[in-house]
Amino acid sequence: MATTPPLPADVLAWNKARHAFANSILVETPLASLAQDLDVPPWPIVSPDETPAAYIYLPYAQALAALGVRGLPPEQLQNLITLLNDTNAFDQPFGDMLDDLAVSADGADDPASPLFKNLAKLGLPEDFPLALSALSAGTLALCQNENIRTLGGFVTFSTRLSQSVIIGGDFRELLNALAQKDETSLAKLLPLRAGYPGLYLPETIALSVRALSAPARTALLQNPATLPAELRNRTAHAVAYFSAAHADMCTAISAGAPPARLVADIPDHTLHALVLELLRPHLPTPPAPPATPAKRSFFRRLFGLK
Repeated sequence: MATTPPLPADVLAWNKARHAFANSILVETPLASLAQDLDVPPWPIVSPDETPAAYIYLPYAQALAALGVRGLPPEQLQNLITLLNDTNAFDQPFGDMLDDLAVSADGADDPASPLFKNLAKLGLPEDFPLALSALSAGTLALCQNENIRTLGGFVTFSTRLSQSVIIGGDFRELLNALAQKDETSLAKLLPLRAGYPGLYLPETIALSVRALSAPARTALLQNPATLPAELRNRTAHAVAYFSAAHADMCTAISAGAPPARLVADIPDHTLHALVLELLRPHLPTPPAPPATPAKRSFFRRLFGLK
């Protein structure tokens, strides 16, 4: 009885990769976007139609032909296999996490749900505006389109992700960090202090300053009048949101506390000066130091002269 000869290794690798990816929630995500999230070469075609779905339903020879039609060489298929395998390895725990977090539509905003429990454990306020986070402009635009304005809204939306949308990037990074209560990762996107619950005003301003290059920070400090309106407006937004913390700051400054104390908890000291510069318009003028009495000379003290 004749037996089927084994398939070449490259064909087996392609079949294994494409079948494993067939059930991924990222099957319609552009390959260029997937590559950005991984340590792989950039995908050469940037298009919303250039997705895994354009290839994974094709056998080996047809996949090569599809690449050729796009002007891509045959060796690009190996890059595609690597991209699919790496994405699948990264996304599988994420998909499992979504299944664990999923709740019914009626209970998605239930405070007893796992993500809301994690918010409470970390002391993260549900009403914190996502506009004050360090999420990318693209993610913020997506959130705005979905009417997601706050951290609580983000959590509510995220519990329905497996049923509604396909998402990646820093949206997924924030969701993973919340699910795992990973404060180190959360601090990249939210104004946390490691080991302490809650969110903080100085760290909120530091998030926007951190995005600037060192030369840009130096230039702004040398000429504060050139501070972008976007930074000033964001600071005003943060001050309004953290109104109680701002009031405490004003009280401390009026009592003579050095302004540098306000930013002492920000780990990156290179951010301190610019954060203080942005806060300055929102703080009272520090009290003048008490006058030091003039010292009398030895002879004046000897003869009791003032």
